[in-house]
Formats: sequence, structure tokens, C-alpha cells
Amino acid sequence: MQRDGWGDEDCSAKDKRPCTNTWRKTGTEVSGAPESLSYPGWTASRCGGVCDVDLGACYCNGTKGHIPAASDSAPGSLFSQRGRPMILGVCNPNKDDEGNPTDWAYVDPELLYGSQGWCEADEPKHHCPCVIDGVTGPTCEELTEMFCPNQCSGRGTCWFGFCRCDHGWYGHDCAQLASGHAVIEQTRLRMRPLIYIVDLPPIYNSRMLQYRIHKETCSWRGFDSGNASIITEWTYQIEPALHEMLLQSPHRTLDPESADFFYVPVYTSCFLHPVYGWADTPWFHNPGGPRVMHAATMLLEAKRWLETELPYWNRTGGRDHIWLISHDEGSCWAPAEIRSSIILSHWGRKALEHQSYTAYPDDNYNDNGVHPEWRPHGWRHIVDIEGHPCYDPDKDLIIPAFVPPARIVPSPLTGSPERERNMLLFFRGDVGLNRRPNYSRGIRQRLYALSKERGWRQKHRIWIGTKEDTLGAYPELLSSSKFCLVVPGDGWSPRAEDAMLHGCVPVVINDGVDQVFATVLNWDNFAIQIPESELDFLPEILLSVSPSRL
Repeated sequence: MQRDGWGDEDCSAKDKRPCTNTWRKTGTEVSGAPESLSYPGWTASRCGGVCDVDLGACYCNGTKGHIPAASDSAPGSLFSQRGRPMILGVCNPNKDDEGNPTDWAYVDPELLYGSQGWCEADEPKHHCPCVIDGVTGPTCEELTEMFCPNQCSGRGTCWFGFCRCDHGWYGHDCAQLASGHAVIEQTRLRMRPLIYIVDLPPIYNSRMLQYRIHKETCSWRGFDSGNASIITEWTYQIEPALHEMLLQSPHRTLDPESADFFYVPVYTSCFLHPVYGWADTPWFHNPGGPRVMHAATMLLEAKRWLETELPYWNRTGGRDHIWLISHDEGSCWAPAEIRSSIILSHWGRKALEHQSYTAYPDDNYNDNGVHPEWRPHGWRHIVDIEGHPCYDPDKDLIIPAFVPPARIVPSPLTGSPERERNMLLFFRGDVGLNRRPNYSRGIRQRLYALSKERGWRQKHRIWIGTKEDTLGAYPELLSSSKFCLVVPGDGWSPRAEDAMLHGCVPVVINDGVDQVFATVLNWDNFAIQIPESELDFLPEILLSVSPSRL
């Protein structure tokens, strides 16, 4: 398994990720930063200190600076001095060495490199955030554990999500014995169905963890200063969480010949944010274009690796393989070549012909990303996303979003006191005031406008609005309403989970989109589903529900 900075099967080729001020416009050579900090341009990796060119992370250049390992250091050496981080414009100098202003950073150089500065003093006057994994404390010099899948099973060293396994072990979590050793299963009883977790090349998962830079992204848990586990708030937590749950599951098998299913852990959500765009690399197929193009190509490359490197895909045409695609519009942009597999997502859109509804341009899979040099005919035909539903209820499954336990502590379902449900309906969130019209398919915007125009709050105690419109603690408001609105955002939204975990009846408005476990649960038994054509009659529909049904 490769750690950051190296590529090729034998880890012999350098694979660098330099900090830079721009994304390439032509060619495929990786470019670094300009000599002057005042030169225009910005990416999140831009650095006014020393760049760790393996990760694309910025550190101080001074007494407390980052010092890479010497050229004659032992193989695998990481650094001579870790150094203090300088991440984003909030911790980079707003002037260059000649005093010329920068247009991308905000900190007086004296606060960074002066005698009492962050990069020089033991007790600096200015402090930068310790967002990089493995460090905490006021000066980012207290060491903690880093997040790795299964913490390397106690058989390896964790480095930014990459497990450097002890001799004789290999795999994402160092759970498998290396070639030449007898294959053994763990002593605990294996349970059917047996699931084999495919050990893909690291570019599809552990390299994404290394490139994430910010420790609260691409992970569902981390460590505090005392190495106690903490839960993160990353939106797509299910991606690393499901992978780790399967690694620890009694259904896991280390013998692919005995497997009923094969789980393929490709971290597309982590790639989409924050990895893509942080620096000028990595990318898939070719640079530029909408970021969903890269994620789709990432899946296609992983599938073709399965096809050529292992015998199991070809035995069934991939029907016993499982993929998780957890981003906003689920597998709408997934390549046709993996459609035979089981796809897990949060987005149950069933239409055979579909267009992207996201309001975020870089996720719009309608954009064919034509480029005269890299993609003269675009990208959509390469992955062949035409004529395939985002979700096939005959084989796919809509799974719930990961909800951190702390969010539901105030819920009456977890032992908190029952609250009077004095609101008819509640929704707090983005109502599209500053969004493109296609955001939420226009549903949030229409409901917000109707509630204002018709006085729904005053007449019916229907609360729909932003945080400024709906003051109070979110969990307590959910627990104080009879009904809670479940509507899309840029794609899926965890509103159904929010409602049910607080004892609130979900009101689903999302035509043609199946909800969580829709092929297992009868949603009509515990939710109200309203067609988009009947938004005007929302109060009357809810008031007609008999109290005995609640």
C-alpha cells in the first residue's frame, strides 16, 4: 500500500501534490506556486510558508517551521520537524517580502514571522487553527491519534488515514496476512451473508484521507487532546463509517472465495469535497471540468481495476458487488458499467431520463465539460450516464444518513422530557433565498413564499424559514412539532432522519423519489406524502389528519 508522495505499483515513482495558486488551463504537468506571494490567484492549498508537497499542506517557514526528512533519511521517514500548520488565508501573510499586498490572505506578517509570531514564538500572540489531523492544543504541538480505518487493527502505524502495516500484514486496516502466510479467519463466528471488503489501490480511499487536510472531513470520528474518541460533523460521514463498520462486522470475510458479496470502498464524496480543488491534483481521466466528472471516472477506473486484477467481477458481471455513492444526487452520474451492481445511496430518484437539479455548478452532471484539448467531445459519453435511473428499487437501497448521537440527546425518544407539540409543522434550513431557481426543484422556495404570503405561521403555527426566522434550538423545535417537512436540497437531505429521531411525523414532498428503506418500509404507515402539485393545500391536508393517527 502506498502512502502520500509515491505512486506506481512498487512505490518507486514520485507522486507530488504541490501547493499552488491556480488550476491548470492546459497540459497535464503538475505546477507549483509562483515565487511571489503577491502574484494573483488562489487555491485552498496556496502557501506563504513551507509546502508539504506530498500532501499539499502548508506549514510555517521559521523556527517552528516544517523541515522535511533529509535526502539520506531511511525509507519511509516523514520529517525532521513537524512544524506548525498555516492553513488557508486565515493563517497566511497579507503581504509579500517586499510589502506588496496579497489578494488571498489576511494576516499581518508580523503576527506570523515576528518575534512573537505564530511561526517563531513558544507562546505566540497570534494563533492558527489546528485543523490537520494528529495535532491539537494552543500551538498545534500536542500530538493525538490520527484517524485510520479500524485504527490499523493494532497491526500498523496510522499516518493521515494510511495504515503502514507491520511486517506480515496488509490491507486498508492491516487485517490480512501477507502472501506466503496461511490464510486464517478471525476466531469469532462468521455470519451469512459473508462480505469481502475489496482492497483497492489507495488512490480510491486511503489517499483521499491523506489529501483531505482538514481532520473533520472525510471521517466520522477523531480524537481529542486526551485521545478520547469524538464524532465529527462532516455531511457525508456514512462513507468512512460504513466502510469501518463493515471492516468490524461479523459478516466480514477475509477469504474472497467464500464471499456472498464484495464491498467496493471508493471515497467519491471525500474526493468531491474537500480533496478536489484544494490543490491542482488529484484528478481522474483529465483535468478541469465539473467535479462529478472526476468522481464518475474514479468509479469507472475502480471497476476496470476489479475487472482486470481480480476474478470475482467477471463471474457475475458485478451483480454481487456493492458500491456506496453518498453525495447529493446519489448515483445519477455513476457510470453505466457499474449499474449491474447493488448501489447504496441517500437519493432514490427513479426517473429513467433525468437532469441534475443541483444549484452547485461543479456538481451539475448536465454539464458535458467540453475542453478543446482534454475533452473535445465532453465526458458524459465516456461513462455513459444516459438512460439509466439514479436508483433501481429492484436491486439498490436507499440508506439513512449518519446522524451523530449528540444531535438527538434532546429528543424525547432518547429519554429527554416529552415536549408539548404546539406547532403544526416545522422546517428550518436553506429556503433558496440566494440560490438558483432549480435548487430543491423550487419546493423550498415555493413553500417559504406561501407561508409568508398566506400567514401560515399566524393562522396554523406552520414554521418554515431560515435560522433567523425560526429562533430556538433545532432539536427542541423538532420535538415540539407534530409534523416535520422532508424536502430535497441540492439532492438528498437528512430531514426524514431528523423528524423520526425526534418523534415528528415526516411530511414528504419529493415527487418520484423514494425515501430511506422504501423497499422495506411502508412509508404510508408513518408519514404523510404530498404531491408537489398540492403545495398550496399543505395546511388543509395536515389539519385533516385525525389526532388518533398521530
